Amino acid sequence: MELRNLKTFQVVAECLNFTKAAEQLNFTQPTVTAQIQSLEKELNQLLIFRVGRKNHLTPAGKLLKKYTDDIFATIDEMESALQGLEKPHGYLKVAAPEYYCTYYFPTIVSEFLTSFPDVHINLISCNSDEVVKGIENNTYDVGIIAGEVSKNGITNITLDEEELLLVIAKHVFDPDQLEHLLTTLPFIRYKVGVNFQSAIQRYFEQANFSPGKVIEIGSEEAIKRAVLKGTGYGLLSSNLIKKELQNGELIPIPLTNQKITFKTSLLYLKKNEDKDVLRSFSEVIESLWTKTDNH
Repeated sequence: MELRNLKTFQVVAECLNFTKAAEQLNFTQPTVTAQIQSLEKELNQLLIFRVGRKNHLTPAGKLLKKYTDDIFATIDEMESALQGLEKPHGYLKVAAPEYYCTYYFPTIVSEFLTSFPDVHINLISCNSDEVVKGIENNTYDVGIIAGEVSKNGITNITLDEEELLLVIAKHVFDPDQLEHLLTTLPFIRYKVGVNFQSAIQRYFEQANFSPGKVIEIGSEEAIKRAVLKGTGYGLLSSNLIKKELQNGELIPIPLTNQKITFKTSLLYLKKNEDKDVLRSFSEVIESLWTKTDNH
């Protein structure tokens, strides 16, 4: 049974006029008549009969019209659904601390735009607390934070868990003078979210240690450079300083046997999770996060 014959029947059944149906379908009237006759022959049923100057549907015709309407409604629904699978497009505002923007997002954004070139991404660098606020008030579409949140309306997906190491430059390190170094040199820290700072505080409490001097810097890369120059000591992500640890430029300071770790989380509003562009970008982040060069 051909769909074109069913479509022709549907139009004829609607207007009950072969001439008007032919005009709507851009067919000749004989073509319309031939398609209806072909359908009747295939079904072995009379579908349309004529009384005087008017056409009428037979019981079989009425039943076929019902099923034909259902068939083409399903086809329309299918086409709409398939169109919805078109590649995402539009704008995305993404917020994350500077560390993630520098070391993770170049690879992720490049890979994403290769597959979805019609999406425009605005990447904003800010601390984790600001990211959470921006997600809450819908200023940002996607956020990455150091730590995790549990708030109504926000989806939190754990991407990774990293170890933080307290390190000092090799050229200033003296194991016999460690206590003196830690009290005279400043502790250089990175301002991130409250959860992250709380974890640092717990680490020092476990070690029964309190830094004498503190310098706060807004970039973890800047902290690494300052520590390498011997300005002070810092608590840095093991992924960030992997090379410096391997070549011996930085020395870990084991204040305690307890490890300090922090989770990296992906955030977005639950009410936005059905947006194609957000869903696609989040999937790329999840698939590539631990595969970046920083791991």
